[in-house]
Parts: sequence; structure tokens; C-alpha cells
Amino acid sequence: MTDAHLTVIAIFFGAAAIAIVSAVDFHAPYKNADIRYAVMPERYLFAIVVYSTIAVVAYFIVLYCLLLLAVILLHGSVRGITAAIPASIAFLVLAPRLPLLGRGIDALRAIMQALARYPQAAETVTAIIARSPFEFDGRATSEVTRELEGYGVPARLVHTALADDNKVLSASAAAMIRQVCSLHISFDELQGGLRFQKYFLARKAEFISLDERYRRMLRRSARALLLAENITVSDLDSGELAMEISDFIAQECEQLRDDCHRLLAELALSSVHNRSARTELIAKFGYRVTLPEPLPIVPLVVIFALDFVFSVAPLLYLTNLPAEFAVPPRVAGFTSLAHAVALTASIFFAVYPKALSNFARPSLFALPWRSYALFGMVSYLTGAAILSVTYATVGLAPGWPASSHPIAVSLLISFLFLVNTVVLSILLDVRLRNVALDFYDGRFRDGLTHAIVMTCTMFVLLIAFDRLTAIYGMRVPVGWQPYALVVFLFGVLGFVMGHLIPSTAEAYIEAKKLVRRSAEKDGNLLGWATQDYRAREAAGS
Repeated sequence: MTDAHLTVIAIFFGAAAIAIVSAVDFHAPYKNADIRYAVMPERYLFAIVVYSTIAVVAYFIVLYCLLLLAVILLHGSVRGITAAIPASIAFLVLAPRLPLLGRGIDALRAIMQALARYPQAAETVTAIIARSPFEFDGRATSEVTRELEGYGVPARLVHTALADDNKVLSASAAAMIRQVCSLHISFDELQGGLRFQKYFLARKAEFISLDERYRRMLRRSARALLLAENITVSDLDSGELAMEISDFIAQECEQLRDDCHRLLAELALSSVHNRSARTELIAKFGYRVTLPEPLPIVPLVVIFALDFVFSVAPLLYLTNLPAEFAVPPRVAGFTSLAHAVALTASIFFAVYPKALSNFARPSLFALPWRSYALFGMVSYLTGAAILSVTYATVGLAPGWPASSHPIAVSLLISFLFLVNTVVLSILLDVRLRNVALDFYDGRFRDGLTHAIVMTCTMFVLLIAFDRLTAIYGMRVPVGWQPYALVVFLFGVLGFVMGHLIPSTAEAYIEAKKLVRRSAEKDGNLLGWATQDYRAREAAGS
């Protein structure tokens, strides 16, 4: 085995080590189970992969810089190259402990945790459950009676307390104690099954505490009912006494019920894998809920695949180039893959900040220009980092400018990602300021607008690339046909992005906003908040 092979293997294992360390570090400062069992599995895995990928890209950047240093100081000896690999790993492992880098990594980790929707996902579903209609388990009343009888409360008194006549207990307090008991029964039934065993093991301490507090609630409720029966009061004061007892029992039950809602939300999110199954699981506990659709990833997958194909297609025409400009399939695949990843990241920076905070959302009177500058620059630098690392490591033929000047070429091409982020952000903000909530209206207009922008941007970039290579004596021997094909294909890609992304993101963000608002109001507004606009309009709502 040659030294080159050993170096490649060492670099590979270094990248694997960084990925593993990053996957563990993703959870800080929480425990692994705190995040894993509070979000959807696919979002959890996606966030870890993104976070680990960013760390691996940083590893390659640091490694590349150290390899350049080794070439300068040690003339590219094997000893210098192999020393750069553990030095890169050590730097990235120690980076969180450095003041400035540590804060940056903490911020990145927080963004990735928010990407997994922690803790927003559980909070949203908890709010939905709390505001949804509830139907008691048919065994709840008999279970309450049996439990309270065990603490010495006569069955007669229990039936009177639960009669919903406001004599011993208010109707709301009686309903609350039955609701808590119903939830307790449902959780007990699920704990015996294998399907949810991992969740219950991860939350074992919380369920033990919940059971202890449930017993304490029953014990204190029994004591309050027995004291009330033994106190002789006038008819005028009996109502006040009932209210005092009801208030006491309601306080005992309220926190229990809220904790049950949170645990149920986490269980539904982490242990089942689609929206209908989550709705069905929550229905088994007695709640009729309508969960909002998660942010769909199908448009991103479609755009990723199209960008990959459109980036590879022009290279298929470059078959008769000189040896110094040869493009092997491996090189074409990796460079196209890097471009597709960077473009998908630019879409992410256009959409996700608006779902995460008000900073990136428009007001009634202005667009968030500062967010365009911030996330546009983040998209630009991210794309430049991905492309420069790819160009520097993939083994481009020496005639290509990206082979000798990977950073400069990457900075030029990445202007496309900046424009994509900013334009998609503006198109989405225009939609968010439209109060009609017609998510299908204007999709062709958005697609055509973005197609024109992408066509013009790619045209300008190709002209700039051609002029700059001519100035520096590195003109690429490519005719106008591949350039024309690139401009056309990216115009088509711009139309697809404009047609799919703004409308899809608007539907997701508006549904989330309506769900949050519904938690502050009475009644079940959640079904309306997550239904399709046209369906509501057809129904006359």
C-alpha cells in the first residue's frame, strides 16, 4: 500500500472521528434522550447529519490549511501530511473551549437543535393537545371511585363529588380529576407494549415522579373530601366550601395534567413516524386533534436532484477536451453534488429563519432587509466553503481555473447562492404579507420571476468567468453551446424553485402561526388552522 493510500485512509478516519464527535456534541448542554425523544426522528437525524457535515467540512478546511503549511515548511513530506490530520482533529475538538470559537459553535449548535425543532415541536403539540376537545376513558369514573375508596372515602361521597352538580365539587374540578385519571390509565396501558418501550425507558424517572405525584393527588383529594363531609356548615356556606375544595383539587391536578400533555406530545413525536399515526395515538388518550403538516422535504429533494442533473448535463458535452481539461465521471459527480448541496443550503437559509424567529419575517410596513443581508451572506460563505473544499480535494484537471484557484472560483460561483437566498426570501415575504392565505395563488408568477433572476444571474456569472479566465490567460476551450445550456437549465431550475418553495413555506409558516395563536384562545381552532385554504373556502368557512 502506497503512502498516498495511507494518507487517504487516515483522512477518511479523521473525518469519521469528527462526524462521531459532532453527533455526540450536537446534544450539549442537554442529555441525548432529552432531544431524541422530544422531536420527530427524521428531523432529529437530519439535524445531526447537517451538524456533522458542517463539522466535517470545517475539518477539511482546517486540514487543507495545515497541509498547505506542511508543503511550505516541510516540502510536502509524508510526515508533515500525517501530522496535519491529528492536528486538525485536535483543533476541532478543542475549538468549543476557545472563547470566540466556542460562542460561534454554541450558536451553530443552537441553530441545529432548532432545525430538529427542539423544543418547539413538543411545545406546539402540547399546546394543540391542551386546546383540543377531550373525551374521558369510560373507566375513568370507576377508577377514581376505586382509588378514593382505597383512601377511605365512601363510594356515596365519591359519586356525589363527581356528579357535576357543583355540590361537593365544581363540575370543572370533577372533570379535571377524571381527566388526570384517564390519562394515567392510557399511559399505563402503553407502558406494557414493546413499541414504546424505548421512550418509557428514556423517561423512566419522569414517569416514576408522575406516578408518585398522582398518588399524592389522590391522597390529598381524599383527605379534602373527608374533611368536607365532617364539617357542618350552613347552606349559604356550602357553595363556598365546595369552591374551596374544588380549587384545592384543581391545583393538585393541573400540573399533573400539563405534564401528561407534554409527555404525550413527546411520545407522539418521537415514537411514531407519520402525521396520521400521531393523530391516532393522541386520539387513544381521548383528544381529537388536527396536527399541522410538517415542513415538506419533497420540494427540496426535487430541487436537489434537478440541480445535480443540470450541473452534470453540460459536462457531458465536454468529451473532446485536451487532457489538461479532462472531466472524469467521478470529478463531475462530486462537483455537481457539492453544487446541489450548496444550493439546497441556500434555500434553507431563505426559509428556515422565517419559521424560527420574527427577525427574518416582514412587518405590515417593511421587508426585513437586514435579514436578507445576514442570511444572504451566510448562504454565500457556506456555498463558497463547500465548493472550495470540493475543488481543492476532488482532483480537477490542472487546466481548470478551479484547480489552481479553488477559493477565487468558489467565491465567484457562490454569488448564485446569495441571489437565490435573497430572492426566495423576498418572494416568501411578499406572500406572508398577503392576508388572503391562498397558497396556490401566484405560484406561476413566483416561478417566472425567479426563473428570470436565475437566468440573468447565471448569464452574468458565465460572462464574468469567461472574461476573468481570459485576463489571467486561463481561457477554457469551451464553445458557447455548453454555456447556453447552463443558462437555460438554471432558468428552468429557477422556475421550479420559485413555483414550489415560497408557496410551500408560506403554508407551513402560516399554519404554525395559527396553531400558536389558537393556544391563546378558547375553542378548537386548530382544525381550521391546518386545513387547506381552498377546502375552507369551498366549505364556506
